[in-house]
Amino acid sequence: MFESIRRLFGASRDTDAEQNEGFYYHGSSQTVQKYFELSTAITRYKSDGDFAAAIAAARQTFVLLPEFVRETPDAPMLRSHAVHTAPILMAVMEDQAAIEDLQQTLQQIPELRNWLNEVDAALHALGAVRAMMKVVNDLPGVTQAAFKEQPGLSDGRLIARLATLLEKAKRVRRVRSGKSFKLFPYDRPPAPVNSPKAGIEPSSAKAISPSALASRKAVPARELDLTKVPVVRLPKAPLSWEERMAAKALGEGQPVRFKSEGEGWEFRTEEKLSADKRPDPAFREAHHTSRGTFWVDPRGKTERFPTNPAVLRVADASGATKPDRGLDFDAYRADVNASGSAILFLSRDGMLHGYTNDLELFIAGRLTDIPEFRAQAARLGISPREVKNHTRCVSISSDRSRFLVTVVDEAYCYDVASQAALWAVRVPIQDGWTRIASQRSDLVGTDVEIAQALRVMDLALPLSPEEVTQQYRKLALRFHPDRNPGDGSATARFQSLGNAYELLTGIDVRNLTLADAEVISYRKALHDVQVAVPGGGSVGISISTVTSEKGAADWIYAANFAPTGKGTYLATYSGKVIRISEDGTPKFIYDIGSVPRHIEEVDRYLYLLTDTRLYVVDGDRLTALVDVFDRGDLIIGDTGFGLMEPKSFSWFTPTGERVGRVKSKDPLRRVMSTERGLVVETRQHRVNIPGAQSWWGVLK
Repeated sequence: MFESIRRLFGASRDTDAEQNEGFYYHGSSQTVQKYFELSTAITRYKSDGDFAAAIAAARQTFVLLPEFVRETPDAPMLRSHAVHTAPILMAVMEDQAAIEDLQQTLQQIPELRNWLNEVDAALHALGAVRAMMKVVNDLPGVTQAAFKEQPGLSDGRLIARLATLLEKAKRVRRVRSGKSFKLFPYDRPPAPVNSPKAGIEPSSAKAISPSALASRKAVPARELDLTKVPVVRLPKAPLSWEERMAAKALGEGQPVRFKSEGEGWEFRTEEKLSADKRPDPAFREAHHTSRGTFWVDPRGKTERFPTNPAVLRVADASGATKPDRGLDFDAYRADVNASGSAILFLSRDGMLHGYTNDLELFIAGRLTDIPEFRAQAARLGISPREVKNHTRCVSISSDRSRFLVTVVDEAYCYDVASQAALWAVRVPIQDGWTRIASQRSDLVGTDVEIAQALRVMDLALPLSPEEVTQQYRKLALRFHPDRNPGDGSATARFQSLGNAYELLTGIDVRNLTLADAEVISYRKALHDVQVAVPGGGSVGISISTVTSEKGAADWIYAANFAPTGKGTYLATYSGKVIRISEDGTPKFIYDIGSVPRHIEEVDRYLYLLTDTRLYVVDGDRLTALVDVFDRGDLIIGDTGFGLMEPKSFSWFTPTGERVGRVKSKDPLRRVMSTERGLVVETRQHRVNIPGAQSWWGVLK
């Protein structure tokens, strides 16, 4: 059974699914556990664009492979990220030594010699990378299509893949040019395009910076007591639908381009869009608001902004746009407030930046400067490169007076004007997990000895265990003997620091590394069986999964401000939607058993959207339930709400009664409610439905 578990764990893992970090099996060796830890690290570093770290983790794996194969005879059946994922990254970084190291490792292990073709592929890619980089450096602005004309670069698929990875590794910049891309050396970006339509300059507005928060102490996150909070249990949303059910619901294979349902939803016109009227494919993300749409080019592919990592466009209800704005930071996560007056972004490296619907910058600062984030990062071991993976939600209130950030299982609410933390909360761990307490040290001390330990660590009461740990980290780095060669007193000073830390925390760092001592583990039973043994009797076998505190945490996956009353909604991985009052107190819970993607409250109705279902709730009463078959997008208007799926758009009354629907053979790109009626567009076609209900009470 353990072999199947190992095989499962060896597969590539979704970086968003960080809930279960590893399987625990009594008897598994440190080599096997370390192998899988490094495998996970390789995929994470690749996702983050830190190819050098991924290669380093792969090279550590090479050392483990001989022992790993001896302990796991089925290893050749597994996919190894060190062998099958990292070599292409070695080629991109032109690390020939790492490729040769892999080659030597595989040649020494007979069971893995059939993997040597991965080395051949990496060496071939290495030659292509060197040729590509020479062309890019000699001819900045060369088109990606032109590489096919160069010797040794005839493989178009390989060139496209390498160009994407080179961009992610920050070795080249790609700028869209027609149907291809122009490539520039990363340290020599193209000159900005001089155009009166090039948008608003990033320096034209002042920003309120959360970095000013860095000088104060962190507000401790208060764990929410949900035991006495009223719970409204709703029908559980399925994680996914069967393909046949989704195909039937979406009308796959319909012969006509558009099909409508609903009284008055007849088409007046259907036209093919000319090239200049088609939706710009660079703006691949749409955030619909009560009065228009924020369009985002998250990859910086807009030709007018060749040096900007992302571009923002705002369209009103009629589809009319303002001059685009090139952003100084990328747009990895985003939230639009309920009033449509602002959008807040989080970049991959942790920059918060927000803009009004007039494209004015109104807030900017690094998340890593906020003390609450730093405390959470120290608690859970979150490195700076992991900010984007652990920060699931950012949100801005309707009046732009407050913003919210969530990090794993904690949420922090701030006042924009004063930049004060209004509250900080933590949700309890997921049901079913049991905390495994670490063994305490037997060392005890008098109050005088405790006071002496505080002086050694340069601390004073009151203080939290997290503050003791943070100070120990700081002083241990400063006083470690390896960092003080020639200082005869360094060892004694370092031992004194360890004794002080042990006395204040109960953790013996002499027998347990600080990294291990700080890990709080949780266990969940997966399977318990009784096996009969010869001669009578039986023996119990228990298979459990063990994870860190981060893995057992009930991550906050969605959050939004209530439009009135200054309340907040937090939605967790386990499917709990918690209403938080203005002071951070939980008021009630909606339990839908699945991860919500969108939460929005309008008037008396609360809308909860998962990947497969939309709930309309009025207080503690379920008003409507609508199945979603392909991750829909919610549009809230004055007269009801719209549900936009990839090939379908429906309009409902506020209580969830379907008014009309349009189905398309092709994916939808844009939907607008204008004075002419409903306009639905694909990449190349548009249909107008004048009889459809207006979204707005008064069109503005």
